[in-house]
Amino acid sequence: MPDSSSTAQLEIIQDVACTLCGCVCDDLRIGIQENQIQTIKNACALAEPWLLRQNQRQQQHPEINGEPASLSEAYQTAAELIRNSRNPLVSGLCSSSVLGQQVACELADRIGAVIDTTASTSHTASVMALQRIGESTSSLGEIRNRSDLIIFWGSNPAESHPRHLERFCGTTLGDGRKIKRYIIVVDTVLTETAKQADLFIQINPGQDFEVLWALRGLVNGIELTQSEIGGVTLQTVEELAERMKASQYAALFFGLGLAQGTLPHSQVEAILSLATDLHQHTRCVVRGMRRFGEAGGAANVLSWQTGYPFSVNFHRGYPRYNPGEYSAADMLSRQEPDLAILVGTDGLSQLPQEAINWLRTIPTVMLSHEDCELPFQPTVSFPVATCGVHLSGTTYRMDDTPIPLRPILETKLPDDSTVLRELIKLVQNVVAEE
Repeated sequence: MPDSSSTAQLEIIQDVACTLCGCVCDDLRIGIQENQIQTIKNACALAEPWLLRQNQRQQQHPEINGEPASLSEAYQTAAELIRNSRNPLVSGLCSSSVLGQQVACELADRIGAVIDTTASTSHTASVMALQRIGESTSSLGEIRNRSDLIIFWGSNPAESHPRHLERFCGTTLGDGRKIKRYIIVVDTVLTETAKQADLFIQINPGQDFEVLWALRGLVNGIELTQSEIGGVTLQTVEELAERMKASQYAALFFGLGLAQGTLPHSQVEAILSLATDLHQHTRCVVRGMRRFGEAGGAANVLSWQTGYPFSVNFHRGYPRYNPGEYSAADMLSRQEPDLAILVGTDGLSQLPQEAINWLRTIPTVMLSHEDCELPFQPTVSFPVATCGVHLSGTTYRMDDTPIPLRPILETKLPDDSTVLRELIKLVQNVVAEE
């Protein structure tokens, strides 16, 4: 709460957009006093502590090997590391704005690096399945206003995206109108989302593909004979197929429970194909529940800059795309990069232990948008401003809708695009002199 002895007025800023997750909720009300966040309304349980941590970031400074350093010293050290590198990796990007992602791509191009996003550790299967067969999709606003059936498959938004159910799946619309909506959760375990759903269907682990393919068969008029599919009775599968066909507007949301596992690409292709098949009977859309705030934005920026959404290699002077070979987690696990430039800390927790171990042995340049504990000590660390908290800019929601951002706090921290541009400038100057 604000200090009553302070002479500064509490300024209420309305319609603030939160970039912590893919929902990008843009209805927050933030109270600012003496350049500190004092009150927060409409934020979820994940966003509120994240926003409050921004108050402590004003005193952060660059570090070299864990010791405080000036900004110019950090620039010179990072530039020297880049010049000495032969196989650099640029990774992260999901805490950046569109501008920061664009400059990160330029840096990777200039130094012949591999550039990758956190999507390669989470929704690789989703992107590759989309490239193979396409998708039937819409905005979250259209789903909120038109859908009467919503299915969460391998997704638990009550914990991963706490306000998703409230904002896009509720029965009361923004204008006060009521909508009758039926929510189904299909998962291997009973989740918090499943407890709030109208129907929970539990399937055997690793058998999502079988159930989805059975649904495709039923939707296309194929009669099934087996009594059980993936741990689900045939009657339940038939009832689910009929409910989907009878809906006016169905929306399918899938999460990492479907996009990972033994057959992730096939599983995602199956649910994308199911949505297409349902168009014989009704309107159906499908969406991946992206976890990190700017995973979709990073894919969009890399796509228009290089033609590819992630795992892009500039080593030959032109972009090459090969997930797995050029994915950050796989490259680090194979001990290939000799330098890692990490733009943001998102996704580090999903790296395999082999990748973390290699990060501990090679030089690293970290651009951090928040103060958090890292599993290794960066060689050079730049605390940078957060877009939507300290800076204006643009971010992408999980439905690829661009959301404008505006600052709510003042800061002396540089933004990531400024840091990356300075590194490009320093590296170019030395190359020109040589």
